[in-house]
Amino acid sequence: MESEWKNKKRKRKGEKELPPIYTAEDALKSLEIFEPVQYDEIIEITKDIHVRFNDAGHMLRL
Repeated sequence: MESEWKNKKRKRKGEKELPPIYTAEDALKSLEIFEPVQYDEIIEITKDIHVRFNDAGHMLRL
């Protein structure tokens, strides 16, 4: 939808419309590669990279 909004502005200026980065269909198709994980489960991304998802509580922003 953001792409549609930006293209309306571009069209009014006489500029060429730009294609969206991805479509709703692309987004739905990407869900096929997601895998659910449990909190506190350690997941090996590579031999040297492991991640664990957990609740962080409050996040401070500067």
